[in-house]
Amino acid sequence: MNGFEIGDLFKFDKMVAPTILRIVYWLGLIGIAIACLMSMLGAIRMMSFSAATGLGMLLVAIIALGFGALVWRIVIEIYMVIFSINDRLGEIRDRLPPK
Repeated sequence: MNGFEIGDLFKFDKMVAPTILRIVYWLGLIGIAIACLMSMLGAIRMMSFSAATGLGMLLVAIIALGFGALVWRIVIEIYMVIFSINDRLGEIRDRLPPK
């Protein structure tokens, strides 16, 4: 995939979803980071009430950041593999002798 142009939205010769998935991946990572940052700030505020609970919340937020980013990457890769299979099947079709 060499990227897409606006005209590709109206033709079905090239898949535009892999390009869009890259954008969705980065937006998802930003969302995960913001959610974990908010959770960490909540944990810091909780420390003024209960140090142990706040520390536990902070630890869970840090683990969630790593785990969330990993799971998000796997989900996007599964979709990318599906579109890659489509591309490879098209290449195989093009190499077959005409009937």
